[in-house]
Amino acid sequence: MAADQKRELVQRVVNSEVFRRSGALRAFLLYITEQEILGRSDRLKEQTIGVEVLGRKPDYAPNEDNIVRVRAHELRGRLERYFASEGVNESIVIRMPPGAYAPEFGPRTVAPAEPALTLTSAESAPGASNEKPASRGRWATVTVLLAAILLAGIAGSIGLTRYVLKSKSTPASMPLNGAIHDFWGQFFDNPNEELKIVYADTNFALWQDLNNKSLNLGDYLNRKYLNAETERVPEVGEWRITSPADVEGSAQLAVLAAKFGGQVNLRFARDANTEFLHRGNIVLIGSHRSNPWVELYEPSLNFQLGRDPHSGAPLFRNRSPQPGEPQLFAVPTMFDMQRTLTYGVVALLRGCDSRGLIVLVEGINMQATQAAGAMVTDPQLLGALLKRIGHRAGTKVTPFEALFQITSLPGGYNNPKVIAFRTRSSESCVDG
Repeated sequence: MAADQKRELVQRVVNSEVFRRSGALRAFLLYITEQEILGRSDRLKEQTIGVEVLGRKPDYAPNEDNIVRVRAHELRGRLERYFASEGVNESIVIRMPPGAYAPEFGPRTVAPAEPALTLTSAESAPGASNEKPASRGRWATVTVLLAAILLAGIAGSIGLTRYVLKSKSTPASMPLNGAIHDFWGQFFDNPNEELKIVYADTNFALWQDLNNKSLNLGDYLNRKYLNAETERVPEVGEWRITSPADVEGSAQLAVLAAKFGGQVNLRFARDANTEFLHRGNIVLIGSHRSNPWVELYEPSLNFQLGRDPHSGAPLFRNRSPQPGEPQLFAVPTMFDMQRTLTYGVVALLRGCDSRGLIVLVEGINMQATQAAGAMVTDPQLLGALLKRIGHRAGTKVTPFEALFQITSLPGGYNNPKVIAFRTRSSESCVDG
């Protein structure tokens, strides 16, 4: 297979239902396949993958922490499931032999069976391609850029200070109907419109957890916490790490921007500033503990992320409960580590003056943040969200905030459902 064909196959796999809700495994597969395509299979070692993909410290000991082997075992199982279900008609399959991390692209050992269910183009699974060969060729550049953003995000953690994706190779005739158009079309009214994305500084949240502290945007900007010699593991604050959920969300937004003829401008939270956020359309990924810039807009929200004063557990406060709504949405203090209910918020706000539109994507944990990202980029999930808040199809989505619930699973989530929401007038705006 040519390199572009391999990348297209990988994108179909990671966008499938089998992989869609597992950010860590998506990141793992994208990383190892891109290294193979670039001829760097010699770098696919347990230590390297642990550091560059799964966020381990450079000096971690694989013999004491088997996270890479665990994830590799899960990845092999997911690949088998994909090529036996949604990918049953793929003539080339991806394998990762036991005991190795270098993937193999090769023909099936047996002819593909007839699929158990035939889907129409309107019902086809996420990632399935109905494009003509000419369109696939035009998408090659976008696919390469998408792989690049994911790899840069995972490995650099993150040197994406001003990584801009442009859309010259995107088919102009690609239909963008329904919920996606109603929500995102207003962000790209002009050619080459820029969408600014600020993704989370995960180690800032980790530093706070380790030291049992809650810092604000002012603390984050003055960096004094980095010089506190009395704090635990002070070097954690200097790391530059984001989560697979943020990488995945940024990548999906880059694809959407390209479809609308726009571009994205990505910033690590630590590299953003008030000037960057003063104008234009903005997406903030992560809660205020990992992305303190969210604090600029939190005062205007009804559902605000906080912490239980006794247990320190994260929760969402309902500032003005409507009849039948609780005042707090909290994770149980005693819960099953494999399955638990957790919460997140998606909000669309309009900035005052010339500040444009603002989207907040946040969750109590990584799975909830991942779900929040999917709820604004997946047509089905976004359609369900807009229907829940009473949006009239075919019109621009007006400002709102929605609190959702998921079942958090190891490496993924299930059953995203909006459980409370607030809408605003189309003229309402917020100062940031």
